[in-house]
Amino acid sequence: MSGKIPKHFINDLLYRTNIVEVIDSRIKLKKKGKNYQTHCPFHNDKTPSFTVSYEKQFYYCFGCNIHGNVIDFLINYENLNFIESIEELSLMHGLSIPFENNIIPNNNDYFKKQKLYLLTNQISQLYEKNLMLTSAAYNYLVHRGISKSIMEYFCIGFSNFTWDLFVKKLHINKKLETELLNNKIISINNKKKIYDPFQGRITFPIHDKYGRTIGFGGRTIKQILPKYINSTETSIFYKGNQIYGLYQVKKKHLKPKYLLVVEGYIDVIMLTQNNIDYVVSTLGTSITKEQIKILFRNTDTVIYCYDGDNAGRNAAWRTLKITLPYISDKKTVKFIVLPENEDPDTIIKKEGEQKFHLRIKNAITMSKFFFKNILKGIDLSSSDDKFHLSVNALPLINSIPSDTIQIYLRQILARIIGILDDYQFEKFLQQKMQKHKILKCTNKPTLMRTLIGLLVQNPNLSKLVNSTKKFKNSKIKGIPIFLEILKTCLENPSFNTGQLLEFYRNSKIIHILKILSTLDHMIVEEKIQNVFLDLLNNIYKKDLEKRQEYLISKERIHGLTKNEKKEIWSINKKLKNSE
Repeated sequence: MSGKIPKHFINDLLYRTNIVEVIDSRIKLKKKGKNYQTHCPFHNDKTPSFTVSYEKQFYYCFGCNIHGNVIDFLINYENLNFIESIEELSLMHGLSIPFENNIIPNNNDYFKKQKLYLLTNQISQLYEKNLMLTSAAYNYLVHRGISKSIMEYFCIGFSNFTWDLFVKKLHINKKLETELLNNKIISINNKKKIYDPFQGRITFPIHDKYGRTIGFGGRTIKQILPKYINSTETSIFYKGNQIYGLYQVKKKHLKPKYLLVVEGYIDVIMLTQNNIDYVVSTLGTSITKEQIKILFRNTDTVIYCYDGDNAGRNAAWRTLKITLPYISDKKTVKFIVLPENEDPDTIIKKEGEQKFHLRIKNAITMSKFFFKNILKGIDLSSSDDKFHLSVNALPLINSIPSDTIQIYLRQILARIIGILDDYQFEKFLQQKMQKHKILKCTNKPTLMRTLIGLLVQNPNLSKLVNSTKKFKNSKIKGIPIFLEILKTCLENPSFNTGQLLEFYRNSKIIHILKILSTLDHMIVEEKIQNVFLDLLNNIYKKDLEKRQEYLISKERIHGLTKNEKKEIWSINKKLKNSE
């Protein structure tokens, strides 16, 4: 199939990749026995229930049952699709994806994206070079207090007011111009004139975590509206999935203590210039759920700092409401409320680095900020206002996944509206605990389920099976699946669980295999081989008994042929020897 990634390449990627290192670089793992554990990143985990096996190259959560290999982890944790996860692993190992059938690059999404990365980076370099050739743009930034070194650090650039001037100054050839047009980085207007969407604007390149330029923000240096614009969305740039400045932060801090979220590009740049190097921005737009997930993947504490006007305060309240479902016992948010008509850029210039650090230290906690805003316009002497307060506050509180935080906020709310009886909250706590109690309902662990499960979890057991001829005509349910898995394991003797599941990713039996890969058989490691062989013999014995019952039944009704009599004699002998 054109564009398909060879299975041998995927298998090689999995062989090269250590799932423990990949997960540990994102969420800290602790060694426990031969496995690694941590709190599950996919649900509100009170005790560490997320287990990673180096031996099996497999992860499993005993709380929410999510599981898989390193590709599944990247898909679920990084919100990638399958191809993107393969690209992620390929970049990690410095490999290129060898698509099958010598596909034409222009017809493949992967190659189209690689081309777009290249062109976006090229135009970024041209913008950056042009800034130093354009005194008006350069002086504008200097006037804003931005140093040349920080301009270079953030790769700030400038696009001329006309494309013709831009081409002339930077000697852009027709081939590059055509490629930029074909990829819609530049456009042609109704008058057949080429134009750049960022013409007349300072450009702020937006980088992904590998430092690749994926899009731009643009700020006009004249009184042209809108003041700020962003790149249109492409196959490599989704505005709601990007955080400006995160790449620069991660270059200095692999796991930041906190991330300070501001509104504008220049806010990020000016704070960074003043040694506050934990600063990011959501591209000047309202925060999205995906951006919140990205923030919390990189830190446990997010501090929102919005402009000190009504728009900034309203934006901060909207942000908290969107963030509540992602707050947990481990993940929290705080807020910095700036003085009226101030923003991070202006306040750092007035107060300096030390006073701004003090603002960060004294940031308002989530609970205080929540009630400060929810109580606006409420008259606590009015019964009607108390009722409306409860109606507005409880759904927001209930959106927080942590029971502990929910109860804490409910208690504060109860005291505010005058309920002093703690018994009501004890009752609530019991109800919540009962509601969230996880009852694991598993199917009866049949011999065949256990046998296949052991093989999936320990592919090297396949070496113990001397022959499969005796199962050739077996009628026992599950034997075809067992023989199929056995064949794959024998043909790929180095497979671990993660590689085996990847081999069957798009097959009809993958759902069954995923379930069986997580079963706890309660068997000590030293006895796994013996149990596997015993199960194999017991299933063979069961197969013989079923055939024996059939032949005995037939003998009573119709009688047996000469060959069938020999067969039943042989079965009786085999069953006797197995006792």
